Amino acid sequence: MIKKLANRGISLLLIGALLLGLAGCSTAGKTEGKNQSAVRADQGSVILATSGEPTRYYALSDEGCAGDDNLVLSNVYDCLTFLEADGSISEGLAHSWELSEDGKCYTFHLRKGVKFHNGYDFTAEDVKFTFDKGFEGPLGSALFVNYDRCEIVDDYTVKIYLTEPYAAFLYGVASRLGGICSKDYYEEVGDEGYLEAPVGTGPYRFAGAVSGEKVVLEANEDYWRGEPAIQEVTIEIVPDVSTQILGLENGDYDVVRNPAIDTCVRLNGKPGLDWDCTDSTARITLYLAAWGGRSCEDKNLRKAIQAGTNKDEINLGTNSGYAKVLDIDMCPMYGGYPTQGIETVSYDRDKAIEYLKQSSYDGEPFEILCKSGTTFETAAKIIQYQLMDIGIDAKIIAVDNMTYTDLDAGGNFDAVIREQLSSMVDADGASTYFNTTPGFAYTKNCKYPLAEEIYPLFAEGCKAQGEERIPYYTEACNMITEETYLVPLYNGIITVAFQASLQGVEAHCLGTYNFYHWSWE
Repeated sequence: MIKKLANRGISLLLIGALLLGLAGCSTAGKTEGKNQSAVRADQGSVILATSGEPTRYYALSDEGCAGDDNLVLSNVYDCLTFLEADGSISEGLAHSWELSEDGKCYTFHLRKGVKFHNGYDFTAEDVKFTFDKGFEGPLGSALFVNYDRCEIVDDYTVKIYLTEPYAAFLYGVASRLGGICSKDYYEEVGDEGYLEAPVGTGPYRFAGAVSGEKVVLEANEDYWRGEPAIQEVTIEIVPDVSTQILGLENGDYDVVRNPAIDTCVRLNGKPGLDWDCTDSTARITLYLAAWGGRSCEDKNLRKAIQAGTNKDEINLGTNSGYAKVLDIDMCPMYGGYPTQGIETVSYDRDKAIEYLKQSSYDGEPFEILCKSGTTFETAAKIIQYQLMDIGIDAKIIAVDNMTYTDLDAGGNFDAVIREQLSSMVDADGASTYFNTTPGFAYTKNCKYPLAEEIYPLFAEGCKAQGEERIPYYTEACNMITEETYLVPLYNGIITVAFQASLQGVEAHCLGTYNFYHWSWE
């Protein structure tokens, strides 16, 4: 077994670096590469290249976990429900469930005969342990929203009670925090032991890791859904993104995680290679600082920016036109997404100029904050051009990630481009910057004038079920559009590039993979 080493750094994937690196990519060595892939196919193994390194393999510890960790977590652990690639919920360790009439109690019926990787039986005790401990941890309030308690009915039935109804709760159940852990094993090894040698019921066992190099997973031959076709998955850490693509072309790697869409397009027509793309759960939005004496306190200026933003042009420049342009600050896949009655604003340069004339804007610099070296900087440059075209002196403040976080948290911007990723895949995620709960982290410096009227609509929407939710979100979104507190730009996209002979590979809305579905042709 490969020895696991401590604390690894996580490399950042910069799209600009990928695009520059592609210019030097060569097709030399493809014959050798195909033979290497063929060897791995015969061995039933796969190598996945990624720049983001999984480092935490146990979500219940005080360390929590992050998106890159989900590459391991989603394959070592099973949840009561599964989040499918398209954002839908399916059965997992629970084969069925019911919700009480008051929306406060989920009854889950568990599968029998399921084993953890160490041979321990999976029972209701493990479910209760996972939810109780998970809720107490750093991710509990965000992913187990309104969790109150778990009551064991029998070995294979649990009731999970909420303090208040929360329509998106099943997404939390299917999240990385919902991966069921073994209570008995935890009592033997504790947090540290579980972090070093994680044990779940998933299709793959954690075989080991080498810091900064790789993580290795081995197939669980006793998996309750049947033995996986791929016997070994190596997650190889490759910080240089151009090396990832060159390695894919040469056959050194079988899968490349989330390459830039332009890179994927360039793979079209290359023998033996394929790629997939899907909507992510993130929306990319231009938020306007309508507070603190800034120029965007003027509603007419905000409306000028709203009407003067050509989203199709931005999408073409940042995503080759593959992303969905957004009318509201929600992804269409979100549960509770309003399907009718939504007010939208189209690009209209003449109307934008008219709004600007009616505003108090006197030509002062208008600063747009964004992260440097990303597609968001590209989006900012396009917006800058568009705003200058209508008479606004737009300036770009492109900074590193740490500086961006400080400026964003401090509210030090006229406008900011944010990528809002929602693990809950639900309309409730759009409430973040209107949450008026005292001390709520995201809104300490975001004081939208009508937040006190908007947030209660989101709060009611997340309590209701089914179609009853829609009117609340429709009204909230229409108020945000009318007040022009933000300009939705586009739905994020997730990509994956791979050897065409590897079947079952698909882009997942959260950027993870279910290796269980993979097999060599």
